[in-house]
Amino acid sequence: MIVLNVARPAGEADPVELAGAALAAGLDGVALADSPRLFPDCLVETERVLSATPARLAGPCVLSLGLRHPATVAGAVRTLEAHHPGRVLTVVGRGESSVRNEGLAPPSLRAYEAALDVLRELVPASALLLGAASGPRTIAATAARLGGVLIDAGADPTIVGKAVALARSARADVPVWMFVRAVVTDDENDADADAAAAPVLGSCAARLVRAPDWFDVPAALRSGVTAVAEAHDYRRHGTADARVAGDVPAEADRFVRERFVVTGDRRAVAERFAAFGAAGVDGVVLAGAVGGVLDRLDELGRAVRDGLRKG
Repeated sequence: MIVLNVARPAGEADPVELAGAALAAGLDGVALADSPRLFPDCLVETERVLSATPARLAGPCVLSLGLRHPATVAGAVRTLEAHHPGRVLTVVGRGESSVRNEGLAPPSLRAYEAALDVLRELVPASALLLGAASGPRTIAATAARLGGVLIDAGADPTIVGKAVALARSARADVPVWMFVRAVVTDDENDADADAAAAPVLGSCAARLVRAPDWFDVPAALRSGVTAVAEAHDYRRHGTADARVAGDVPAEADRFVRERFVVTGDRRAVAERFAAFGAAGVDGVVLAGAVGGVLDRLDELGRAVRDGLRKG
C-alpha cells in the first residue's frame, strides 16, 4: 500500500483534489498532516476524502498526541471507521511542528506509551493504527504497545533495515510502514534534489540530532547537522521558506539530504524502494511536502510500486 502525505497549508490545495491526484497516479490514498497552525483539521478532512473519493485508505498522519487526548482521538477514529469500515488509516506520534508551534514540549516517552495503551484499547482492530517512530526506544515501545509502526528513519537501506528488525524483535507480527521523502529528479548537478529537500531538511536533521549514534552520524559532522536542524522554521515547515538565515555547512546539508531524501531518475528511485521492500517494509507514506513531488507524482508512484514489487 502506498499513500501520499498531504501537507499543504489551508487554502493552498484542497485535500479532496489532492486525493484525486494521488489516486490518478496509482496510489492507494492519502494521509493528512496534523498541525493546527499550518493545515486544515486532519480528522474533518479525512471524512471529506473518504466520502468524496474511492480511496482505499485515508486518515491523519501524523496526529499529534502532544495536543490531543488519546480518548478523544480514539472516539474520532471509531466514528470514522463506523462510516468507512476498513478504509481508515491513523498514524499517531509525539508531535513535532504542532507542539513546537504552540510552545509546548512533546510528551515524555512514558506518557506517550500510556497514550498508546489507551488507543490500542479503544480503537477497533479493523482500523489501521500505526505509531510514528524514529529512534530505537520509540520504535520498540510502539511496536510492543500499539502493534503497528510507521518508521521515520530516513532513506538509508541499512538503517531502515535495522529499524524494521528492531520493530519485529519487539513483536514479530507487527505491521511496519515507512515514511519516505522521495521525488523523481533529473538534474545531475543535484540542484533539483537540493530544491526538493529544502522544505523538510531541517526536520530531518532534528531526527539525526536526537539519535546520532542510531543514525551513524560521523562525529565530524554532528555540529553541522545541529546547525541544519536549528536553521529550520517549523512555522514554515513544508515550504521553500522553511530555512532561516544562518551559517549551515554545505557538507552537513548534503549528508542530511542523502540520509533522508530519495532522489534520482525513475530507475534509481525504484532501486531504493526495492531495498526497502527487501528489508520487510509493508507500506509506504510518501511525504507530500517534498519540493516537486506533485509535479512528477505519476512517475514517483510507478517507481515506488515497481521497486516494492521487486523487493
